[in-house]
Amino acid sequence: MHKSVKRISKAIPKLALQQMNLVKQLKQVKRTRFRTCIGIALLAAVLVSLMFSIGLYSNLQLRVGDYLYGGGTPLSNIGIISIDDRSIQEIGRWPWERGNFTELLGWLGESKVVAFDVAFFEESDKETDMALARAVHNAGNVVMPVEYLEFERRGDKVFGGDVMEPVSPVRKAAAQLGYINVVTDFDGVTRAANTNIQGDHVHFTHAILKQYLGRDAETKNRFLVNYIGRPGTYTRYSFRDVLNGRYEKDEFKDKIILIGATATDLHDSYLVPTSAGIAMPGVEVHANTVQQLITGKDLEVASSGMTIFIIFLVAIGVALMVFYLPMLMSALLSFGVIFLYVFIAIFVFDTGVILNIVYVPLTAIVAYVSTIVYFYLSEKKSKKEVMGAFGKYVSKDVIKHIMENPERLKLGGEKREITVFFSDIRGFTTISEKLSPEQLVTLLNEYLTEMTNIILKHNGVVDKYMGDAIMAFWNAPLDQPKHAERACMTCLDMEDRLKELQKKWTEEGVPPLEIGIGLNTGYAVVGNMGSFDRFDYTAMGDTINLGARLESINKQYGTRIIISKSTRKKVAELPFVMRKLDKVMVKGKKEPITIYELISTKENAKKWYFDVIEHFEKGFDLYMKQKWDEAIKEFKLADKIKKGGDPPSIAFIERCEFFKKESLLKEDVPGKDWDGVWVMKTK
Repeated sequence: MHKSVKRISKAIPKLALQQMNLVKQLKQVKRTRFRTCIGIALLAAVLVSLMFSIGLYSNLQLRVGDYLYGGGTPLSNIGIISIDDRSIQEIGRWPWERGNFTELLGWLGESKVVAFDVAFFEESDKETDMALARAVHNAGNVVMPVEYLEFERRGDKVFGGDVMEPVSPVRKAAAQLGYINVVTDFDGVTRAANTNIQGDHVHFTHAILKQYLGRDAETKNRFLVNYIGRPGTYTRYSFRDVLNGRYEKDEFKDKIILIGATATDLHDSYLVPTSAGIAMPGVEVHANTVQQLITGKDLEVASSGMTIFIIFLVAIGVALMVFYLPMLMSALLSFGVIFLYVFIAIFVFDTGVILNIVYVPLTAIVAYVSTIVYFYLSEKKSKKEVMGAFGKYVSKDVIKHIMENPERLKLGGEKREITVFFSDIRGFTTISEKLSPEQLVTLLNEYLTEMTNIILKHNGVVDKYMGDAIMAFWNAPLDQPKHAERACMTCLDMEDRLKELQKKWTEEGVPPLEIGIGLNTGYAVVGNMGSFDRFDYTAMGDTINLGARLESINKQYGTRIIISKSTRKKVAELPFVMRKLDKVMVKGKKEPITIYELISTKENAKKWYFDVIEHFEKGFDLYMKQKWDEAIKEFKLADKIKKGGDPPSIAFIERCEFFKKESLLKEDVPGKDWDGVWVMKTK
């Protein structure tokens, strides 16, 4: 090879090296992205877990968790006799004369338990108090309230002191006593029954349960109240209606009847998870607690360990979705995870467990946003690097496919039908001798750049540069149904662009370049060939070898573009102008092939092209029949019609003259079984 050509070959970037670097880069990028995604997920999980551990947004969790409550059904054996506004209007200003309560007990003789959420702490008329005490004693099922005024915390226990109890006769007559202290959370919502106060009395609801069961019941420490519904869920009987005889005594048979204030002005109400802005009377808070003690449908907050485990699980799951799925799908699925988790939280709540529905959704959002931001930044950087490394050789569509499927660029190949392209500059050695190395590099780089751009425009893959030669192919790694058509259009566009460059080079005093192109369509093994450490993305097989031979034999006919029969078959129905050129046996092949010259598209074809083709193909048919003189006549007509002459016709005229001469000498004359195949002696 000429020294200048060698220097140029070294100066031109090698696709093989770039591809090897790209494969390593893509694999490394994918591994790095995966590790970083998991790292981001873990970091997000740790961050949210820390927020959870220190109680940040815990108030929000409580409020959001409140929406899980409700939807239950009250027990039919629990009722409330309400001291409501209508009763106060009829009976009189509160507090009432205690004889009203004595009379009320007369209507509740069939009840299982009567529990007063009404304080009888101050003495009134002694006779009246005694009458009430007798009624309480005779009922034998009355639970009376007490209230602690002082509290002292000792370790994890709370001790009550300075207790207020009902007046002595009533206290002694009561079947049970229980404290009615209601303690709200720091946000003002009552969510738990504070049954953990240590003292001389049990909780009011525990006293009710003991009386209801007729035996000592298992007491519980502080527990969450499973509110079954909004205020007013339980059946309420107006105090005045009961006294007025509106209800028969059977109405209260075997029921737990709680008596308490529901009138707003009495200020015995609390915000609860099911309030929805409406405070629940204290007596109904006790009713909910009693039902829970009876049914055993307790609530407990999911453990911190479980919550943190779910946080990490969701974070990693969201990160993996972002890593493996398209952005829109990962976004939809990430929010789907949130909705699914909330649905699960609602379902699990019915089993008695309150899942955290603030920190887990927050984890999904933080993990998604963090990984998306990372992917955006890394994708931008990666695309820039990959485009820089590989964008000179393949189209953007191919790059996109490779980036999405880097595993396609692994050692090994697949059998695919492709159209392979070879081009070479004619007389390049002679041209290089007339130019300095600097001029030659500039010229060749300009030529290769322009030709490469055209290949990429038609979504071809530039396999390699071999000095001044180019090898490319279509239909790999992407499927391209019209790969032969793309290759043909590439060749014609190259011719057009070369004509423009020739004018420019002539003006610059540079000898014009002429090229030869060969196209062949067939099956080849396409993939990365080489060692595990270094390999090229290339195509191999007889299809490739024949494509190279076709480019070379352009010299024999003075043509620029020769295509094989298989390529012509793919584009036969398309608007290309072609002519049957010859039937040849290329070096290294045992079977003859028919070759065609690709001339132009029908749209751009000159009218005289068709006359040239007509006479040439007539001449070729006569040539195959060994009618040398008649064939020469047709070839001469074709040569005459074409402006500047028709090199293929001239080549066949010379061939016919040769056979005529041999015929006269009776030497190398084709016989009767001659198939017209022209054997190529060189590559």
